[in-house]
Amino acid sequence: MPVDTQNADYAANISVWELVRDCDNGATAIKSRRSKKNLFAGGIGSVEGTAYLPAPNARDGSEENLIRYDAYKSRANFVNFVSHTKEGMLGMVFRKPTVIELPVNIEYAIENANGNGLHLDQMIKDASSDTLLTGRYGLLVDYPQTEYGLTQAEVSRAGLQASILAYPAESIINWRCEVVNGVKQITMVVLQEPRIEPLENDPFDVKHCMYHRVLFLDEGTYTQRLYDENNELVSDDIVPRKSNGSTWDLIPFEFIGSVNNDETSDKAPLYDIAEVNIAHYRNSADYEESSFIVGQPTPVIAGLSQAWADDNFSDGIELGSRSGLLLPIDSNASLLQAAPNQMPERGMELKEIQMVKIGTRIIQDSAGAETAEAAKIRFAGQNSKLGSLIINVEEGFKKALMWLGEFMGGEGEITLEINKEFYDATIDPQMLAQTMMLEEKGVISKSDVRYLLRRGNLLESDRTDEEIEADIDVLEPVVEPVEEPTVIEEIPE
Repeated sequence: MPVDTQNADYAANISVWELVRDCDNGATAIKSRRSKKNLFAGGIGSVEGTAYLPAPNARDGSEENLIRYDAYKSRANFVNFVSHTKEGMLGMVFRKPTVIELPVNIEYAIENANGNGLHLDQMIKDASSDTLLTGRYGLLVDYPQTEYGLTQAEVSRAGLQASILAYPAESIINWRCEVVNGVKQITMVVLQEPRIEPLENDPFDVKHCMYHRVLFLDEGTYTQRLYDENNELVSDDIVPRKSNGSTWDLIPFEFIGSVNNDETSDKAPLYDIAEVNIAHYRNSADYEESSFIVGQPTPVIAGLSQAWADDNFSDGIELGSRSGLLLPIDSNASLLQAAPNQMPERGMELKEIQMVKIGTRIIQDSAGAETAEAAKIRFAGQNSKLGSLIINVEEGFKKALMWLGEFMGGEGEITLEINKEFYDATIDPQMLAQTMMLEEKGVISKSDVRYLLRRGNLLESDRTDEEIEADIDVLEPVVEPVEEPTVIEEIPE
């Protein structure tokens, strides 16, 4: 089998990922995607745009029908609910900064996580965004090839650094897991890597090609193979090594999913909204087509002879307040205008309501006022899914950073905390008063009270207890000593 063979799970989900990804990319991607099915020979079933907006008369392949379909497609309005929903959810997550503390040996990853200058915080945001769209993401920790047995000091002098490489769902085309020593682990992964190569005869042009990187365990040793666009082996097997020259007995690749971080593909969280978004787009096409064809008023004149029409209207008819129509006796004129076609418009309204019910926080239902608490309850299910996804992203990066530390050598604690409080916590004044009373009685400490205040955003989250105590010492009023009044004894006369 060739190296680009697709896993059955991958093949079953690639069309879903393509749909959600196109919706996120917007109208240009939606209106340019071709249908992969052409049911009618000689028809127009597979021209640009037919993947999501089928041609009304797909059997007719004439130039006239192509022009009509192009106009039908161009009038349709694609409102990008998927992208707005994704951005809204990411805004809820990253409204508070991610807490990152790394050991000295891998501290460089905060500013340069992937070897190309991408900040670790931005990489986490990209992973969260992609996992929201497709429900799947991959992280590979890789290390430059070096001579065996280099010391840590030699590695540092050479400027060699391990990096975290990101792979979207579409790039992880094949994988295999096996139980080794009673533990399930990845034994093979095939990754697509798009590359840009310069042309030999043209210094200003390039060619785009697709390489494949295979990660596998060779008798328990982690090994890589690289194949070019023709599926031919580029070089000998690569055996990644740590900074001390030792090999790996596992593949440092981590799946991230919307449900869990195993190898199976999870459901794309925004897929349901994407499906309704496409249906909304099709309703828009029908509505705009109807408005264009029958929306403009048409003049109707009755009771004219052909001779009268030839003599008076040979140059056409002018309408408006500054022109008039001369008509013979017993004739009349009127404007013919079709009644509004409300079915497509109503379909669009219903689909917007459906997207709100699915969990779109950005598309607000303005039918009535809603309290903050009611909104929290309404979006609780969606937030639980979002919270689970963010936990998976957090755990995936923690594991990748741990492998990064093993590659670079050295030890130290890794702290990575992504915000999971998607709403501002509100403090009940009664609860706050009771809490302060407990602090006065010595049941809890000042730190516990301040923790509650931070949760309620009454204190800045990054303001430490030490900083607060220092400010209190500075602001504490200085009491000047009161001088005793001078008593003057009276001299008797």
